Amino acid sequence: MRNPFKSKAFVVIACVLGSMSASAQDEDEAASVKVGKDGNVRVKAPGTTIEARDGSARVRGGGVDIQANGAAARDDDDAAETTSQSEGSLELVDSDRTVKHDCGEGGKVEIVGSSNQVILTGTCEYIEVTGSENKVSAHTVRRIETTGSDNNVVWKQGPQKGKRPRISNTGTNNRISQAR
Repeated sequence: MRNPFKSKAFVVIACVLGSMSASAQDEDEAASVKVGKDGNVRVKAPGTTIEARDGSARVRGGGVDIQANGAAARDDDDAAETTSQSEGSLELVDSDRTVKHDCGEGGKVEIVGSSNQVILTGTCEYIEVTGSENKVSAHTVRRIETTGSDNNVVWKQGPQKGKRPRISNTGTNNRISQAR
């Protein structure tokens, strides 16, 4: 049986003392935690890796690879903010944010979280919404995919005049509609 106090104590000690590493084995599972002198953290377990470095986080496991850059989407005092990134792409992995973003000519947008309000201008190649209760408004979009629940995605126009975007809704209680 694991002693949860030992693992929590290690994390606190690692944060205070600096660079450290530890590993544990419980039955058939091996896990390790490494904390670098620069504050970077890496947690490994069978089939899963979590890394935090320089304000970014990456989670890999079960066929999923999610990376979030802490500077990708911020809000100051809940005011709407324009987010600019190269190539017009946006990854928002957060909750309760208000973000304005310009997709340029073909940017890709991924929203993971809940209760976000996202306004997209330009032409978005792809919008993926995973999470719940997000509200997304897009000017022009080629493809929309929702896999979460209770999300609302409104688009003004498809990739060409008179064409609708390709829509995939595998989530529950999502509403995807054209602005009127």
